[in-house]
Amino acid sequence: VSWAHEYFTMDEKLSPVVTDTFVRLYEEGLIYRGKRLVSWDPVLKSAVSDLEVESEEEDGFLWHIRYPLADGTGALDVATTRPETMLGDTAVMVHPEDERYAAFIGKQVKLPITGRLVPVIADDYVDKAFGTGVVKVTPAHDQNDYAVGQRHKLPMIGVLTLDAKINSEAPAAYQGLDRFVARKKVVADLEALGALVEVKKHKLMVPRCARTSQVIEPMLTDQWFVAMTKVSDIDPTGKSITQKA
Repeated sequence: VSWAHEYFTMDEKLSPVVTDTFVRLYEEGLIYRGKRLVSWDPVLKSAVSDLEVESEEEDGFLWHIRYPLADGTGALDVATTRPETMLGDTAVMVHPEDERYAAFIGKQVKLPITGRLVPVIADDYVDKAFGTGVVKVTPAHDQNDYAVGQRHKLPMIGVLTLDAKINSEAPAAYQGLDRFVARKKVVADLEALGALVEVKKHKLMVPRCARTSQVIEPMLTDQWFVAMTKVSDIDPTGKSITQKA
């Protein structure tokens, strides 16, 4: 190591090089910006790496919530460990081979509290033996739901601010509430509506930030990405391999 040539990446003298490189890569289409789910610490107000997330088993609950069918012919009971995120649901899903719910696929249900209509979809991700076999889909607040949302081209409705409070996408009565306060209110309101079917004790893995011990929130934010497939098409001289002569 040549300690005489030591540099820190945030040194002011390196900033022009970093800026120049960033702009050049952007202009060449090698980096781009898009919304993706990240592990978000609402206290640090920053995305954290997977290495900084520690998941441990904790006591929790599994809430069974009744979602009425839009045509008035019945209802589906949905199992969830995070009732507050139902404010951002964009579908409910069942396993495509689950005979109990085959007739419901393609129909719509009315989201309790908000009254918004969302479709019933079929996806292999569903565990038929978990809960009721019917799962709500909140693509903006769960990594697995995000993947389902991508496959089925579902809307991404984020209902939390960067400090984990309910935002303006939710009904006015919930806006500004902390996520855990909102959870209690959602459960209470569901019970008042007669939509809360059952509550069961449930063990679940809770992700926490190693630095703050805060519960990590999957958050849909703007992130920069490197287009690796394009980078692989470039030889060491910087010339595109696929470029025509």
